[in-house]
Amino acid sequence: MDEATYWARVQRVFNMMDIRTAFVTDSQVDAAVELLKSHEDTSISVSLEELEKARIIKDAVVHPDTGEKIFLPLRLSFIIPCNLVLDTLMISARGYAQNVGAQWLNQTYNCLHYYANRNASNEEAGRRILEAYMGATASSVGAVVGLHALLDRVPSGNRWAPLARRLVPFGAVAAADVLNLGITRRDEFLEGIKVFDSHGDEVGQSRLAGARGVSACIAGRIAAAAPILVIPPLVMHRLERAQFYIKRPYMRLPTLIAMLGASIQISVPLCFGIFKQQASVDVVKLESSFHNRVDRFGQPINQVSFNKGI
Repeated sequence: MDEATYWARVQRVFNMMDIRTAFVTDSQVDAAVELLKSHEDTSISVSLEELEKARIIKDAVVHPDTGEKIFLPLRLSFIIPCNLVLDTLMISARGYAQNVGAQWLNQTYNCLHYYANRNASNEEAGRRILEAYMGATASSVGAVVGLHALLDRVPSGNRWAPLARRLVPFGAVAAADVLNLGITRRDEFLEGIKVFDSHGDEVGQSRLAGARGVSACIAGRIAAAAPILVIPPLVMHRLERAQFYIKRPYMRLPTLIAMLGASIQISVPLCFGIFKQQASVDVVKLESSFHNRVDRFGQPINQVSFNKGI
């Protein structure tokens, strides 16, 4: 897994989003995992092209902690079709019923997606997953209703109010992301996650590493959502007043969907690539119990790594 540079991480996420990897068969996944294992254990002769293809399939389908295949709709490679539908619904929603319904659907998908791609050092209880789902849904719906109620009080004729309404979905999603990820993955910073030395040996469980991982995921998710839920609505606000769209209102939805698809494909790799999935941290930034530790060869452990999740 090449995560040494920012652009290598961007390329890796871009590959994980390849829609073709969403539909690989179980036998193809098993063959890819076996090929990588055999190459690592015995250094069998394999072409770089075969090796890269196997890595892409494994990264996109297999959970790095559990080794299990991620359910198809919750894989990163399926994020474009799912979010195209959800983002279009949120941006196009009019009135309280449509806004509440769109936010509920979005948070249902998000909660499932976050859980499927979490750090799996700790298994969350069903009650906590339900709490995350209810909390995120309540926060996103509350944000939508509250922001629209606030904008309803703005005097008519204010030129900024219609523009601000276009940004309500982003405000709701950002608020819900913090609560959703924070509750769904709270065991990671309350009980800690497994950290490993440079040889892949487990060193222990760190709450500070868990907090770093969850914080990075929240920041990455909000950063990725901003271009998707800000740029297309603002552009559409401008385009809808153009003569072309006034005469052809049926072109508004296809234009919005095209912009959303492009925004997701560009924004997600660029923002998710900011942080390494297999993150590393100096032990001095973790709990004191990790200080002055040595590995199996008696060498001091200066850094540990962990899966931050997606």
